[in-house]
Amino acid sequence: MAELIDLHTHSTASDGSFSPREVVELAKKQGLKALALTDHDTLLGLFEAEEKAKELDMEFVRGCELSAKFLDTDVHVLGLYLPKDNSLLEDLEKELDIFIERRNTRNKKIIQKLQEQGIDITLRDVEEEAGGKVVARPHFANVLLQKGAVTSIKEAFDKYLAKGKSAYVPREPIAPEHAVEILTKAKAVPILAHPKLIKCSKQERITLIETLIPLGLKGIEVYHPVHSFEDERYYLELAHKYSLCISGGSDFHGKSKPDIQIGKGKGGLHVPACILDAIKKCRYQ
Repeated sequence: MAELIDLHTHSTASDGSFSPREVVELAKKQGLKALALTDHDTLLGLFEAEEKAKELDMEFVRGCELSAKFLDTDVHVLGLYLPKDNSLLEDLEKELDIFIERRNTRNKKIIQKLQEQGIDITLRDVEEEAGGKVVARPHFANVLLQKGAVTSIKEAFDKYLAKGKSAYVPREPIAPEHAVEILTKAKAVPILAHPKLIKCSKQERITLIETLIPLGLKGIEVYHPVHSFEDERYYLELAHKYSLCISGGSDFHGKSKPDIQIGKGKGGLHVPACILDAIKKCRYQ
């Protein structure tokens, strides 16, 4: 049986429900050869996850996922093989500090919206739930559940926190061009995440890819739970056409996305370990 990997996962360092070390443990239990931790707009979980991976003798890929906007729709760019050299990460970390400031402003607005609907909740409640990690919507959902405002995490999102719901506040992301540039400068490998989730036409996606390639885009996330077999084939063809690396992952979050399993997605995800070599080579191009 072919060895499998997962190059797109999230932990409590952003909006996942398992700690970085627990994500690594789950990957090991699934028999994965390698794992990337790619938390949203933060590097905070990487040290903990890497230490656990060493302990379990598992290949670990340092990563992150940057939030961007294109034609008024969300675009995410994964950065794989982030270096440990702080001098290379300087610009990226400055950008992430800006993300944190914007996220803090967003969190205050979410609290205000919830309070206006009669819910007894404070920012301190949510920060305590986050335990010093980056505050994200799953932390709001957990507090709402604890306070009896909802009966499940799903209800918290469906009623209050999902896009278009009564307490939703959009992010203030950067342009995808800038995301690719700062990852390239950091000597990481920029990968366009789950392209099917970019809500635009196929031609507009192609235009985006063609725009990002000269700036340093190195790959496309071909394998993802939202991609059908036909989608995988289409994005494989695009990757070959533009000489881009192939990547893939479950986009595992834990309890906030209970139907997604690490390494398996919704059950049919298979990301072959053989794609790693090409991604590694991109670091030196």
